Amino acid sequence: MRYKNFTFPHEPEKLEIGLRSRLGVGHCPGYGPVIQELGVQQRVITGEGAFFGEKAGEQYRRLEALFFQQTPGTLILPGHSAITAHFSRLGWLGQGDGQVIRYSFEFLERLG
Repeated sequence: MRYKNFTFPHEPEKLEIGLRSRLGVGHCPGYGPVIQELGVQQRVITGEGAFFGEKAGEQYRRLEALFFQQTPGTLILPGHSAITAHFSRLGWLGQGDGQVIRYSFEFLERLG
């Protein structure tokens, strides 16, 4: 997996790509519920992974620096085509002596 100029040293252990349709739901008297398709929302990419070894902290800080840039970038996912995405969430799940730093993330696809 890659985002902007950062290549993840290990593929995330968990990766989910969520898709939703926008639906308009209304009620028509005497007829019942009416549903209208309003298009597809952007993809939401979430996951969890880990950095290992002496450079785990440095790798996390590089990823964190990308988060604070607050600009969209190219996200390349395993088995999928590249998309433009915003880095919307980053979590530190580390514990222990710092040799393993677990993290979570979320990206929102930029449409248009």
